[in-house]
Amino acid sequence: MVKQYPVIITVRDRLTCLKELLNWLETAGQTEIWLCDNASTYPPLVDFLRTTNHHVVYNNYNLGHRAPWLSGLVPELGHDRFFIISDPDVIPDINTPNDVFEVFEEAFVMNAKIDKVGFSLRIDDLPDHYIHKQDVITWESQFWRKKLSNGFYSAPIDTTFAMHRPGGGHVNANSLRSAPPYLARHLPWYYDLSKPSAEIDYYNKNADQLISNWNNENLPASVKAVLVKLRAENIAREQKFNG
Repeated sequence: MVKQYPVIITVRDRLTCLKELLNWLETAGQTEIWLCDNASTYPPLVDFLRTTNHHVVYNNYNLGHRAPWLSGLVPELGHDRFFIISDPDVIPDINTPNDVFEVFEEAFVMNAKIDKVGFSLRIDDLPDHYIHKQDVITWESQFWRKKLSNGFYSAPIDTTFAMHRPGGGHVNANSLRSAPPYLARHLPWYYDLSKPSAEIDYYNKNADQLISNWNNENLPASVKAVLVKLRAENIAREQKFNG
């Protein structure tokens, strides 16, 4: 018997990746899946939400990354159980074992002060056609530096696929990221933004640019500023190592 966890997926105008994530969850035996819809208008997704067998909660506004809490789902479903939250475009890697949920929960047992446990994201297979490839590698590399004795990495997690403690709030910093083979892929990092599909084009035109970072050809100024800082830190680190 597969242990069930409430799985909340924040949904907004993305269908292709959502179906891929749902397929993985169903294959892994998870059935208590909730789609928290942030006022989507993409017609194929709207139709899908009407007919899916999974639970759907409709928000009248785009509540952003805090939608699972603001919608009331977390207080209702996760007050006394471990629960999972993910964006629809984060998909466990094909080589990720199905016992990942048990591995995540066991990490909580061994780390009493941790708020959430989730996936590390692959950056070793990003395609050259993705315009932000080097920026993503610079950004994500910081989360692969602090490996702990238990095999996890100490690194913040935002809305990437992660398990939360019962009653947990929206916190990022006090988190663990899993090591291989427990990895996931952030699908937008594999897109060719110069040749967007109709779905991606619709999503980009209707997305909140303060929320969406890696989906457009131009990165937000806030992301660029952090990248400048990270590159400077990387240069200083290399000079110290070589000196």
